[in-house]
Amino acid sequence: MKKFALIAATCLVLAFVSAQDLSAQAVDISWNIGVITSKDFKFDPFLWMEGLTYDFYLTRRLSLSPEIFTTVHNLDFRNTILSPAILLNYQGSGFFFGGGATKWWYLGSTVEGALPTDVLCKLNVGLVVRGLKLTVFVVTPFNAFFNTMWVGATLGYYY
Repeated sequence: MKKFALIAATCLVLAFVSAQDLSAQAVDISWNIGVITSKDFKFDPFLWMEGLTYDFYLTRRLSLSPEIFTTVHNLDFRNTILSPAILLNYQGSGFFFGGGATKWWYLGSTVEGALPTDVLCKLNVGLVVRGLKLTVFVVTPFNAFFNTMWVGATLGYYY
């Protein structure tokens, strides 16, 4: 938990240091679909994702991006995972990257090999072209950074 507090404090400091004015300048909303798998890319279990991402621009280049995803195993909705996250992203010309925290709630039975339900680190990088958003991300526990991790990709549509 100390690592999470340190990361959160660092993100806040970066937000205030890089901000020319902190009034919200714009909000982008994207609907995303994708997949997530373990770091060995075996896709076992195979998990589909669908959700919304909101990008609240703190400055021209910095956004606070809460998101909410539902994840299902092999389209079996008895094993649904609800995974909200909050990310701080740097927005460049056609690309973005950042990180934050996520928490997974299992709404049915858990999937074998699933991530723990404590607060996890989420790192992402992506491209934005003509209303489409391609995101690649990693989810890993704070206390076992990159030892246990899941990798995913989503394709989103801005509206």
